[in-house]
Amino acid sequence: MDEKTPNAENEPQMPEPAPAAPTHDNEDMQRFSTWMAEYGRPALIGLAVAVVALLGIQIWHGQKTSKAAAAVQALFQSRSPEELQQLATTDPEAPTAPMALASAAAEFYAQNRYDEALAAYQSFLAQYPAHMLAPQAELGAAASQEALDDFEAAVAGYVAFAEKRMESPLRPQAVFGAARCLEQLDRFDEARALYEDFIAANPDSDQLAQAESGLLFLKKAERAKNAPARPAAPEVVFDSSRDEAVAEEAAAPAGAEPAAIAAAPAVADEKSARKEAKPKKKSSKKKKAAEKPGAEPTAAEPAAE
Repeated sequence: MDEKTPNAENEPQMPEPAPAAPTHDNEDMQRFSTWMAEYGRPALIGLAVAVVALLGIQIWHGQKTSKAAAAVQALFQSRSPEELQQLATTDPEAPTAPMALASAAAEFYAQNRYDEALAAYQSFLAQYPAHMLAPQAELGAAASQEALDDFEAAVAGYVAFAEKRMESPLRPQAVFGAARCLEQLDRFDEARALYEDFIAANPDSDQLAQAESGLLFLKKAERAKNAPARPAAPEVVFDSSRDEAVAEEAAAPAGAEPAAIAAAPAVADEKSARKEAKPKKKSSKKKKAAEKPGAEPTAAEPAAE
């Protein structure tokens, strides 16, 4: 029986439940509930406002993007400088407005409308002085002044560009433009200095041929300017009386011919009349021979024989 009776010592002992460790879940929940009661409503309202603002910004960006796309499409569809200028003035803040205005100025210049080109370039520089196309606008304004024969203003613009933008690839064109305008102003020494300085400082430049060609034409213009003046041709004075006398002399032989022809028969008649009035020598001799007495026998003797 002892064997069948379970031994309390041999039976496995069940582990006693460990005492519950103190947790902060209840405290956190209580704190969160307290915070929600005090700040939950304002926080939710602020979150809602933030979401609405974010959605509004996205919508605004979407509208701006679509507006910019429409502006780009209008820029490429524009056919005339007036349309480009109108596109730039309609919305000056649009990203395509500077490009539209610069394109309008270039189109005006290409159409020889230099006044409008100059105004468009100056408007561009006034509105967008720091734009990436500002160098082109500065050079375009000077070129427009040169085309309008405002050489003093053009020289100032070209020189200012060359001094301000030393590293610009457009600087050689500014130097050559200034030299051309100085040549037009008969300031040959200054123009020659610009060409020669450029050639000396840029022997490997792609623009060297253009500089040498400009210098050659400058020297030709200078020689032509300094050449002695040719004697002026005698001035032809119109004298109406002299011309009338020459005309009469030219017409006189033609008018005298009929008179000479008309007078020719009269002269011939007068000569024939004179011949008839003269006695004929042969008849008088015959008469004299008839009057002589000894003439008849001698004449008749052969007949009698």
